[in-house]
Amino acid sequence: MTTDLCQDAQELDLLITRMKDLLVQYMDESRQPQGRLIDYKEPHELEQIMDFSLPDFGVGPEGIFPTITQTLKHSVNTFSPRFMDKLYAGSSPIGVLSELLLAGLNGNSHVYHVSPVFTMMEIHVTRALARLYGLNGERAGGLSCPGGSASNQLAMVTARNSLYPEIKKQGYFPRPSIQQQQDMEQRGYSFAAGINMSTYGRLIAFTSSAGHYSLEKSAVMMGLGTENIVSVPCDSYGSMIPSELERLIQEHIALGHTPFFVNATAGTTVLGAFDPIRPCGEIAKKYNCWLHVDGSWGGAVVFVPELTKTLLDGTELAQSITVNPHKMLQTSLQCSLLLVPDSSIFPRANALKANYLFHGQSHDLGDGTLGCGRRSDAVKLFLGWKYYGRLGYQARIEKSLSNVARFGELLAQDNFRDNRIQMLRLGCDRENLIHCPEVEEEGKRDKALPSLLQVCFWYRPRNSRLIDWRGTERVWRDSQELSAQEPPSRIPSTAATPLMVSQPYLTGNTDTNSATPSSISPNSSTSSLMSYVSSSTASSIAPSTTPLTKSIDHGVILSDPQERQQAKDWMEKVTKLVHGRIRTRGGFMIDYAPLGPYLPVFFRVVLNPPTIQEIDLTMLVDEILECGDLIESQLDTPSFCRV
Repeated sequence: MTTDLCQDAQELDLLITRMKDLLVQYMDESRQPQGRLIDYKEPHELEQIMDFSLPDFGVGPEGIFPTITQTLKHSVNTFSPRFMDKLYAGSSPIGVLSELLLAGLNGNSHVYHVSPVFTMMEIHVTRALARLYGLNGERAGGLSCPGGSASNQLAMVTARNSLYPEIKKQGYFPRPSIQQQQDMEQRGYSFAAGINMSTYGRLIAFTSSAGHYSLEKSAVMMGLGTENIVSVPCDSYGSMIPSELERLIQEHIALGHTPFFVNATAGTTVLGAFDPIRPCGEIAKKYNCWLHVDGSWGGAVVFVPELTKTLLDGTELAQSITVNPHKMLQTSLQCSLLLVPDSSIFPRANALKANYLFHGQSHDLGDGTLGCGRRSDAVKLFLGWKYYGRLGYQARIEKSLSNVARFGELLAQDNFRDNRIQMLRLGCDRENLIHCPEVEEEGKRDKALPSLLQVCFWYRPRNSRLIDWRGTERVWRDSQELSAQEPPSRIPSTAATPLMVSQPYLTGNTDTNSATPSSISPNSSTSSLMSYVSSSTASSIAPSTTPLTKSIDHGVILSDPQERQQAKDWMEKVTKLVHGRIRTRGGFMIDYAPLGPYLPVFFRVVLNPPTIQEIDLTMLVDEILECGDLIESQLDTPSFCRV
């Protein structure tokens, strides 16, 4: 240690040096074949192991490191490629360094003069990213926000304040709906011509039924109410149906409401589906709605030009776009950006002229936000982009896509691990098209969208029957009086069938259960991804000589109502028990998810980290099967589910 440093500098040198050694070892251990993600403990166990008390007299440099060491031991090591639980992954090395820089400077990017460099980095990185989405105006750019939910909220508030600026000062007072006016007239009230009423009715926002719940949260905070967030049905790939969007907009206009916001999702949380942005944008413009694209998860594919042309077609029509680099680009948490064609919209819509803080400097970014102090999270993307370059980010995403393709190939091999991994099917089976009311819309769109980096499946216990869950779902759904008896769900019946075994983008072959060449245009996302995977991942994936989906027996369809419910409950118990064993063993972290009221919950594995190797994929399957064997004694398998 240099003795001529000031006391704080000496202390910082000591702390950073020791912390550096711990973190480097921590990252290295995460890449070992038998490395554990976590020494998992339940809350009451952690209370006994660690000291969470806060002392009157501090422990100092020497006393703090036992706590740090225990924290590392009992926390999830997201550096590991076997962390496949959420849509984010471990930070890249440059991401860790970026956090150190932010913490060291402790800057606040609300006004330019206290964070000049961080402010300029944010302006330039949001401008560069906006241009990738086709937002090429002179003032194109954006703001960093504390997470994707905050970005979506800022988008909705900015949209409302821009379209109906009187609300900002006067509050939200919509005119009565047509039904309310009729009811009031029956009670003796008169709505004479020329009466001074609000220029807007109840404000209505529209989003995919598979979209993120942050829009409902925004409606709560804005005083709109969750009932005014309308869920638009999805097709069998999990994507919003444009004709349904327009139908619902027209219905609400007929009721005297005011549609104002359309949210198109680029990468849904469960399936990774992409809404068709261009037709949604055209409909939004037709009805004077603000088009927002929530690309929190899938927006980063903009770094892969082939995918930008298909999955993100139409982003230049958007009034705002959310993208979270802390997910697919592995910047450290949090890093979320809200991009717009003209960044001056933020202060125009949201500024309150707090003159004690903002002194008329055009680069004061905080004036356009909903808060005051703000962390300079955009710096993490700026430094990461400098470090890897655009092509480096493209290569990292391509590596992750190749892992998805390889995992699909492994699981599609005949008798791979005794066929105990049952993949979920994406799209409509050809023989069942009559049961897919959204198929006509899919034909118009001419797209079969992929599920990005998510892989969804069930574990099937030994000696259990193969159940066609999708076919069972269809029969179950058709037997209900949907208007009165369907259980409430964010995912309507038209969206409850998508899933992912027959993914045509994994190979150049399709079957009768997938989109056929005649139904796929040369510009569709399916054909683009097929050619993309075959060319960009040729070095890591051996070409398959057999189609992924041959004529497959999908299993028995359960028609008896009692058997259906018992089988669903049983399969959910299987999934949750296996999931619990995997979590406590600490070698992998994966998650499970629901999709509609009829399908049992299933495993959702996110192959996000580009550091994943094939050994990690095969080890994951072995881990699932091992844990499945361990829990079989806890299962009471219904007789009709046994072989």
